[in-house]
Amino acid sequence: MARRIPTAPCVALALWPILQACTTSESGAPLVTQYDSAGIRIVESYRPLWGDSSHWQVDPEPLMDLAESGTGDRHIFYSVLGIKRLSDGSIVVANRGSGEIRKFSANGIFVSSAGGPGEGPGEFANMQQIELVGDSILVLDYDGRMTVFGPDLELVRTMRPHHGAQAIRNLGGTMVVEIWVPVMDVLGLVRHRGVLLLYDLEGVGGDSIGWTPGYEEYVTDFLSAPPLFGKTSLLDTYGDRILVGTSDHMQVDEYGPGGEATRILRIPDFPLALTEDQVQAERSARLDIPLPQGVVSLPPPFVEAVENLPVPETRPAYENMLVDPTGAVWLRPFRGLSEEGGPEDWLVLDASGAWLGSVEIPENFRVREIGFDEILGVWSDELDVQHPQVLRLRRDGG
Repeated sequence: MARRIPTAPCVALALWPILQACTTSESGAPLVTQYDSAGIRIVESYRPLWGDSSHWQVDPEPLMDLAESGTGDRHIFYSVLGIKRLSDGSIVVANRGSGEIRKFSANGIFVSSAGGPGEGPGEFANMQQIELVGDSILVLDYDGRMTVFGPDLELVRTMRPHHGAQAIRNLGGTMVVEIWVPVMDVLGLVRHRGVLLLYDLEGVGGDSIGWTPGYEEYVTDFLSAPPLFGKTSLLDTYGDRILVGTSDHMQVDEYGPGGEATRILRIPDFPLALTEDQVQAERSARLDIPLPQGVVSLPPPFVEAVENLPVPETRPAYENMLVDPTGAVWLRPFRGLSEEGGPEDWLVLDASGAWLGSVEIPENFRVREIGFDEILGVWSDELDVQHPQVLRLRRDGG
C-alpha cells in the first residue's frame, strides 16, 4: 500500500521566508506567515484578519424551508443526511428516515423521489452519505454499497468498490474513498486509521494514495465507544485537491490528486486545553441518558466503564469541515455532549489559507452544504421536527 499522506508531514527541514509580504497587525506583528518546507507550503495564522467582528453574516430567516414549501409526506423529514444543490438550481435531500432521495425544484416544489428501504438496486438499508459528481448523485450505504443516480433521479448503477467505505468525495470527476482499518484485540484508547483509495465512477480502481489519522475509540470487555472528547479525521475535496483534517490541532493538511502533500494550513497555539470541570461535565453527560422502558438504572459495568474513560488533555479542534465554492475551508469547532446548544461559530480559512474569522450560524441549525451566497442545512424546531432550509450567506457583511 502506498503511503504518501502522513498524519503530520515532516517540517523539520530548512525553512525560508516567502517573498511576498504577510499581513501585519497595527503592532507590526504578522497575522499570517507563509514559508516552504520540503516543497510543502506552510500557512500559519496567529489572529483572524477580521479582528473581533465577522465580515460575513448568515440571515436567520430562511430563503426556503422545504418542510413548509408544500404539504404531504414528501415535505415531512426525519434524520436528514445531506442536502445538495444541482446545477439547474434544484435541490436533492437525502432523508435517511425513509431511505429516500427527494428532489425539489428551485422554489421548493416536490419533483420526484428515489430509493426506499431495502437492499435491492436503488434501495438503501442505512444511508451514510450523499455526494455530487457534476450532476450525478452518489449515495453511500452502510456496507460500502454505492448507488449512482442521474440528475432526474434515474438509477444509473449500483456498485461496491470497497465494503469498508466510510466516506466518498468527488475528486475532479473521480472518487476518493476513505476506508477505516480497525485495530483488533486491543483494549483501552485506540485509534483506527483511514486509508484513501481512488476509483472511477464505475467503481473501478482501488489504488491507495495514502492514509488519514482515523478516529479514536475506547474499548473494554463491556464497552466500545468514543472516548471523552474523542478525535477523528475529516475529509473533503476541492477540484483535484484533497483536504484532511486531523482535529488534533487547528490544522488542515492539503494533498494533490496522487496523495502528494502540498500545503498545511494551521492556527498555532489555538486554545484546546481542557479543565477538570469540563471533563467531569462531559463524563456526567454520558451517564445522563434516557433509559429504556422498564429499566430503572444503568448497568453497573456501563457506569464503571464511563467512569474509567481516560482524561484527555485537549479537546478536538473541530468536528466538521466543509470547503465552499471559493476554496475557503470552514471548520465547526468541537462541542461535547455537555456543551451543545446555542448558535455556532464556524471558523473560516480563505483560499490562501489565511484565518479570516468566524461566522455565526443560527441556533438549532446544522450546516450540510455551503455555497457562495447560501448555506444549506437542517433547522430543528422545539418539537425536534426537521426543516431542511436554505439560508442567505452575506459575504460583504451587509
